[in-house]
Amino acid sequence: MATLMTLLRIIHIFSGALWVGGAFINVLFLQPTFQATAPESQRVIQHLNGRTRFLVTVYSVATLSVLSGLIMFAILSEFRPEYFATPYGTFLTIGALAGIIVWLMVIFGMRRMVKQLGAIGAQIQAQGGPPTPEQAAEMGAISARLTRLGQISLVLLAIALFGMSTAQYAGSFF
Repeated sequence: MATLMTLLRIIHIFSGALWVGGAFINVLFLQPTFQATAPESQRVIQHLNGRTRFLVTVYSVATLSVLSGLIMFAILSEFRPEYFATPYGTFLTIGALAGIIVWLMVIFGMRRMVKQLGAIGAQIQAQGGPPTPEQAAEMGAISARLTRLGQISLVLLAIALFGMSTAQYAGSFF
């Protein structure tokens, strides 16, 4: 059991670090840059998503982090009510819930919006000219929603990191 937990913990920490790092880079640096340089940024976005597979990588490590975390959580807690009443269990639960909420937002919300932006970008590129006013308005609306979801996700990821990194010491605080 110790070997399994060690392996799960390594997967969880490394994939979580890549997920959080990718999210911070995306929200704090890439999205503002793409918005400031639109529509010219479409080629960069298409390359980033198509050739480097940045977003697929972020989605994959997010899923690995959530799955490994859930398995460890099940092993540790055995879903006993008294576990959740301990400071350790409470902090891990809060961190886990925050992480799962972000994962759901990313997989079922943000991913769809990124695909919509990509489709509009492909249409614009096929036109060979600037975006139509409708395309520009739609891209702006989708980008605004993505920015807002990104900001919310960063707050929730910070809560997840705080909960999980301090759970071991929670008993000494409370």
